[in-house]
Amino acid sequence: SLLRVLEEKVVVPVGDTHPRPIELRVIAASNQDLEKMVAEKQFREDLLFRLNVVKLTLPPLRARKEDIPLLVHHFLDKYTRQMNKRVTGLTNGAMRALLNHEWRGNVRELENVIERAVIFAEGRQIGVEDLPFTAEGISDDVGEDLKEALAQFERQHILYSLRRHNYDKVETAKHLGIGVSSLYRKLDELNIPKNVGESGDGA
Repeated sequence: SLLRVLEEKVVVPVGDTHPRPIELRVIAASNQDLEKMVAEKQFREDLLFRLNVVKLTLPPLRARKEDIPLLVHHFLDKYTRQMNKRVTGLTNGAMRALLNHEWRGNVRELENVIERAVIFAEGRQIGVEDLPFTAEGISDDVGEDLKEALAQFERQHILYSLRRHNYDKVETAKHLGIGVSSLYRKLDELNIPKNVGESGDGA
């Protein structure tokens, strides 16, 4: 059983009769209140004690929306590479929709949404129409926290594209689907030095 593995640090391989010692560290996650489940006799108390050596409580994604742009960037890069698609970013409307969504499935739901959007996106940017949920009620007059999150995403995405193209502004602009002059304007707006990467610091 899992409890025996945690307590004795041994396993018996399939087809074998002799236990073998193992070295392992277990990272377990749950979206349930395990202490409450123990009280209700729905989870083994001794197993919880073994698992609950260091407890970290992570708020749901909807409570830490500042993480969404960085996660979107990560998943966008992952799935555009896997599918060899030239999707370079999201429209502001799409990002607002993501920031306003409840994310009851947390990070896994966000990853699934980005994967689906990359599959169905026909242009170089993911739009609201590529998302599986409605953007009703999303106004252009977003709060300061959402504006900051959008700017953070845009800044990180441009910096990533610059690094990916060895800080070549022409190639970066092509990848982003904008003109070189527009790229320089974005660098100004987002406080990115125009000579970023030239000294090897990569911002």
